[in-house]
Amino acid sequence: MDNLTHTIIGTLVGEVAARVAPGQRSTLPATTRRNLSVTLAAIGSNLPDSDLLYSYFDGKISYLLHHRGHTHTILIALLLGAATLAIARWWLRRRGLHPSSQDYALLGGVLLFTPLLHIAMDFTNNYGVHPFWPLDNRWYYGDSVFIIEPLFWAACAPLAFIFKTRVARFAVLLLMVFAIALCFFTGMVPGPLTAAYSLLVAGMLLIGQRAPANVALGASVAVWLGATAMFVMTAQAARSQIDAIAARQFPDSTLLDGMVTPMPVNPLCWEVMMLHKESDSAVIRRAMLAMSPALLTADQCLSRSLDREITAPLVPVAEASTEQLKWYGQIGTPIAQLVDLARSNCEAAAAFRFIRMPWLAQVKQGLVLGDLRYDREPELGFAELVMTDQPNCPAFEPNWVEPRRDVLGY
Repeated sequence: MDNLTHTIIGTLVGEVAARVAPGQRSTLPATTRRNLSVTLAAIGSNLPDSDLLYSYFDGKISYLLHHRGHTHTILIALLLGAATLAIARWWLRRRGLHPSSQDYALLGGVLLFTPLLHIAMDFTNNYGVHPFWPLDNRWYYGDSVFIIEPLFWAACAPLAFIFKTRVARFAVLLLMVFAIALCFFTGMVPGPLTAAYSLLVAGMLLIGQRAPANVALGASVAVWLGATAMFVMTAQAARSQIDAIAARQFPDSTLLDGMVTPMPVNPLCWEVMMLHKESDSAVIRRAMLAMSPALLTADQCLSRSLDREITAPLVPVAEASTEQLKWYGQIGTPIAQLVDLARSNCEAAAAFRFIRMPWLAQVKQGLVLGDLRYDREPELGFAELVMTDQPNCPAFEPNWVEPRRDVLGY
């Protein structure tokens, strides 16, 4: 998820924790205790992304391997939370404050929970995480929630009336305006859903203004978790449909991976990528899946870039599109070429520790190895690398398990 979402959800968790946790033996002023809970929850919700401080330093490979890397593991996330608690303890003592054991239980709980929450929320996207390192170095993909989900922001609208400072309340209101504008102007949310989303934001703001704070916070948590559950359950249904379509339309192929990604605010439309093993090739097909064609056909579903030119040289899919599924091209790569490249090129071998939807082709930039998940423009993106005779071998390569060992034959 984006850091804005991590932050606003973190503040919601901190606000709820401060109100739910026992405070009878607290030695801190009530306002200080609550502010600490909210602030530390916001910080804890972003701690795993501390990998951004170093993941850019050695080019694309470094970013691919280190972002959502070690800091996105349960072990390191807990250590980061514990270190932040130690810093908070030092800061409190410098200010002459002496929290009780009950206060430390609240702050420690917040700083242990929110980094793990960050990892769980990142898991719901198609980028993946490997939380169980060093015991398990595999990637895990949730494929359930769009990378930026405005429904999570709408859930936090009551904070505009619960936060104590004018700056914080104004920031939440500004986020709500930005969220509605995002739905209107990005071209990814259909008009009726944009109108429904605007009404949801207005309703949540009204709850925040009229209802008791605890009731408003309960509504926020319910909308946040409810939206997550809706997308997770719909993702399961979408994967089942993809499996059935693949078996029906490509009976002589082996489906290795079926990735589904919803559109923001929209559980009815899902971007799809199918990776098939066909004879001696790895073939990736892109499509838009409509969960309820009677309400919204696949052709009517708005997308990010499925209809735009990208780096990968796609060709049309032989199968005809339907109201349920609209094809947006395919690319095939001989498996032998991928295997040879992984064995002979250290940069490619490192990239394969990240790439989930691999393609290899000669394009205007040269021989390019890419991950079709993030190919959104004609220029080279962050997950596309030009293969040369003098590869830039990474100095430090995390030992993540290659997502496509089923292709590479490892």
